[in-house]
Amino acid sequence: MKKKFVTLGIMMALSMTVAAGCGQKAGNETTAQETAESTAADTAAADTAAADSTVEDTTAADTTGADGAASETAAAAQSDGSYQYVSPKEAVAAAKDKSAHVLDVREWDNYVKGRVADSMWCPIFPLEDDSLAEAMGTYAKENLSYGQKIYIICNSGKRGAEKATGVLKEAGIDGSLIYTVEGGAKALESEKGALATNRADEDIDWKTVAAADALKAVGGSDIQILDVRDNDTYAKGHLKGSIQSSLKEIEDPAAQTAMYKMAKEEMDPSKPVYLLCYSGNKCAKTGISVMKDAGFDVDNLFIIENGAKDKDIQAAFVTE
Repeated sequence: MKKKFVTLGIMMALSMTVAAGCGQKAGNETTAQETAESTAADTAAADTAAADSTVEDTTAADTTGADGAASETAAAAQSDGSYQYVSPKEAVAAAKDKSAHVLDVREWDNYVKGRVADSMWCPIFPLEDDSLAEAMGTYAKENLSYGQKIYIICNSGKRGAEKATGVLKEAGIDGSLIYTVEGGAKALESEKGALATNRADEDIDWKTVAAADALKAVGGSDIQILDVRDNDTYAKGHLKGSIQSSLKEIEDPAAQTAMYKMAKEEMDPSKPVYLLCYSGNKCAKTGISVMKDAGFDVDNLFIIENGAKDKDIQAAFVTE
């Protein structure tokens, strides 16, 4: 009986040993599998990270390259004649506060019908007229080469502005200072009060001459006397040797045009001009503004103080 118990114990011990051995093997296999799977996962993650890094690096390189190319293209375009723009509202404000030169390049017949107050005028139309380009180049060197921005107004913000931009650059103006008013005069028409025919409120250094001094110069060849009163009033009495162009309707484009043509065709821009109007105010100021556009130096243009209201002036009137 004792042998049976011993034999049974030995068999149970062997069974436990076998079971324990199988259990260790299974545990080893599981650990190996988990290790293999973990390693594979780590490898995959590493590969993915590397791939992502490569993509990011490539994308970054591509983006940098694109930005660099865009910058180079923009710089090249600017140097080759690209165009910068400002809004009509900005142009009107700049003319008023003198923060930029506002240059109108339209032909007279369009310009006189409505212009930005305190703008400058130098026509480039007709575009095929080379003399206009030459005149603009000279004008730019004399009036625009002070490092201030230039806002160009043409009819629609296209051909005239493009031609003028090229002329200004050839005259030595820095291209970064030249802007086109977007939409040109057509766009300005939509801005309330942007285009006007009133010139009497221009920011001009108006100069005057005393009536007595003006009378001393009457009949001389060193000055010119321009009477801007209406035809009937002029016929009733005027200063001897004076010439006349009516600006009674100061905002009338036709009256301003007649004044402009007479100044260009009949007057000498090298000689001082004394302007006589009804009271020495708006009509004479309008005349000076028009003559400025005709190429006269405003420092040579004088308003006779008090105009025809002055008693000494009236006493010197003739009716010839």
